[in-house]
Amino acid sequence: MRVLLATDGSKDATTAAEWLKDFPLPDDAALMALSVAQIPTTPVPLLTLKELRDAVLADAHRIISETRTLLAPRWPEAEVRVSEGDPREEILTVAEEWGADLIVLGARGLGAFKGFLLGSVSQAVTRHAHCPVLVAKGRPGPLESAIVAVDGSPDSLHALGFLSSLSLKRGLKVVLLGVVKPFRFPTTAPGFIRGPLKAAQAELHQEWRKEMETILARTASAIEEKIDSVERLVTFGNPGEEIVSTAIERDAGLIVVGARGLGEASRLLLGSVSEKVLSSSRSPVLVVKQPKKK
Repeated sequence: MRVLLATDGSKDATTAAEWLKDFPLPDDAALMALSVAQIPTTPVPLLTLKELRDAVLADAHRIISETRTLLAPRWPEAEVRVSEGDPREEILTVAEEWGADLIVLGARGLGAFKGFLLGSVSQAVTRHAHCPVLVAKGRPGPLESAIVAVDGSPDSLHALGFLSSLSLKRGLKVVLLGVVKPFRFPTTAPGFIRGPLKAAQAELHQEWRKEMETILARTASAIEEKIDSVERLVTFGNPGEEIVSTAIERDAGLIVVGARGLGEASRLLLGSVSEKVLSSSRSPVLVVKQPKKK
């Protein structure tokens, strides 16, 4: 497995590097740390612009050196690289050229508003990358629990498969979460038909719950052989909100989602549910897409 860590020296980028120290990657995982020097475009004298570029590049080299030192105990031979350009484009380009199997980065970089849980770089990379992306948030530490969103879509199945391919500890607690969108009848429906509508709603919900339980049971085998604790949970509500709230309730150390769920346009590289989870979650989020067809 080839892992690309993108860092800009921000607090969240350092958090991402700290997460990697304990993240259950295969023992033979290769690591590249990338720092992108973004040279400001400003109408200044040529000499001043050169000095500015040199200063920005020097800072990028300092950041990558500190990151290499941080990760040296696990990856003493990690590859490091400094490039110039727009971080959103450079990270994707390097990931493609290097053949990354996973991109890791912080939720917010330097200059991102503290009020936002997701910055423009992490959002753009997660949207357009053709490999799984781990967006690190929260306090780093060993992975002890995870919420995996499952809806039967190809991306959700690949998400569970990717998690299963990691070097998981048997004590890891995993919750396979299936969220069913409830059927809501019109509030303007005449009173005399509300009773039958509620009965039909209850029947539909029961049927949909059974379908989701079947999906969870069918997919659980992908991970049950590797760990001891796998719980299957079905809830009703908005999928993105339910995933985030369940992660908070269970104090999940990681949320795993497919990039797109059932019914989401194939032309989209990131669906509404994964976007919601990325923007709202306070836990690290692993977004997995189907492998790119060759």
